[in-house]
Amino acid sequence: MEYNPVKIKRNLSIGDLDAETDNEFLDTCFVDKGYLEDLLDVKNPCSIIVGRTGAGKSALLYKVSTSIDNYKKIDPNDISVKFLEHSDIIQFMDKLGVNLDLFYKMLWRHILIIELVRLRYKIKNEEENDNFFRGLIERFNRDEIKQKAISYFREWGDKFWLDTDEQLKQITRKLEDETKANLGVKYSGVDVSLSGASKLSDEQKTEITQRASQVVSSLQIKQLNEMLDMLAEYSFKDPQKHYYLLIDQLDEDWADTATRCKFIRALIEEVKGFRKVRHVKILVALRKDLIDMVFDKTRGAGFQEEKYESYILQIHWGHEELVDLVEKRVRETFRRVYTKDQVAISDIFPEARKVAHGKTAMEYMLERTLLRPRDILQFINETFKAGFDKDKITWTLIHEAEKTYSEKRLRSLKEEWGETYPSFEDTIEILRGRKSTFDFSDFKNSQFEAVITKLSTKQNEDPCVITARSYFEVNGSSEDEILSTILACLYKVGAIGIKLETNNSFIWSYRNKSAISAGEAERANQLKIHKMLHKTLDVRSNNI
Repeated sequence: MEYNPVKIKRNLSIGDLDAETDNEFLDTCFVDKGYLEDLLDVKNPCSIIVGRTGAGKSALLYKVSTSIDNYKKIDPNDISVKFLEHSDIIQFMDKLGVNLDLFYKMLWRHILIIELVRLRYKIKNEEENDNFFRGLIERFNRDEIKQKAISYFREWGDKFWLDTDEQLKQITRKLEDETKANLGVKYSGVDVSLSGASKLSDEQKTEITQRASQVVSSLQIKQLNEMLDMLAEYSFKDPQKHYYLLIDQLDEDWADTATRCKFIRALIEEVKGFRKVRHVKILVALRKDLIDMVFDKTRGAGFQEEKYESYILQIHWGHEELVDLVEKRVRETFRRVYTKDQVAISDIFPEARKVAHGKTAMEYMLERTLLRPRDILQFINETFKAGFDKDKITWTLIHEAEKTYSEKRLRSLKEEWGETYPSFEDTIEILRGRKSTFDFSDFKNSQFEAVITKLSTKQNEDPCVITARSYFEVNGSSEDEILSTILACLYKVGAIGIKLETNNSFIWSYRNKSAISAGEAERANQLKIHKMLHKTLDVRSNNI
């Protein structure tokens, strides 16, 4: 078709970068890679949606919610998990070193059971709550084990009409009461709080820790298993009715790192446990770096990550899929703003040219992304800003937009990885002004010394900072150790790709393996800086 040129309007975009505010485009331009069917299938174990920031995890959950009738979205910000951190009993037990893993699992099981029952029975008040339990008691009146489970559940909190955070507080208060009772008369005056734990003698700590641990280990998780069995048999047996709990925003700042990791690990275990309730599915969206950190920080003896593989849905995008996504959004954007005619990418963007090695505009831009929807949407939106009031996007405008886009990509990496690498902003400077591809032997240069010196002055838990501080100590980290630590960081965030042997291809965290070992870092032959960072880090082309 012959395209009728139009002026690019101010604030023209092909969608918001945040799925929460991008619903209109998600409704009309969603590209289904087959993930949606896997998530909607209650028989399919895929329940934990894993991907890097901007890969489309929240978009998938949104599409699930628009495809089903019976669902409830759980936001960790709404369940006051911060309350746990500041709870006297939790701080008391943390200070004493009591293992609270079982308690966190029990909390999630209560939360999830309560949300499912509220979803299934629409319980809004005490009368409806009592009717539900009356039905359970009558159904299982001859089953002593299940009667005990009902009694136990009611004892630990059964008020389904309360908000989830109220439920959580009730259960935590119950733990505190049980602990105080178990301490007995001898320790009746003990202040069950962080400051109280700090005042105990070593002898008192030993005995009280033992008694507090007994309370946690005696939590009747078995009784909650019975509750799950009852729900499967009594409440969720209709194969025509499926129920979903959707959990997102786990990567936001709703609790400190240690508490969050334990709580998320407990949730992952419960997602597995709830598989026994047929016709129910719990779907959780988790950032790739966050699930890696959770497994790393909660890794106990005998931990086997492969046991979780069948539950994890890894989101990956290819070039063609991203082009399809952009094509749909461009068509929809111009249909809304300008014309009912079908407008294609080729109508808006320039033809391939030899200066760009024969690459099309889309190929050029995709090379500067981590192959995620958010990256390419951001780049294209920047080209529209640069092309305001123009008839068409030119190569000059693409290069102009790339400067801003590159700066935003670096800023996004800092935000995305700030929890794992708090000093990433300093570490990334080791790449500034380099050639786009360079030998590992050239990694150590004058700015290398400046960067590790600056890192050594920081006071945080960034692996690069820890190794840099050690590097300047007598008998501390070796030069190889600081090099491999920094290299592992830059590789993991996607800033660089590495070639392990001369004849091998470059590998990238977003395309190949998500992390490299210290040994692999030390064996690196060549390094390549990702093109998304070339403009903002003043990277020089060496035509490789």
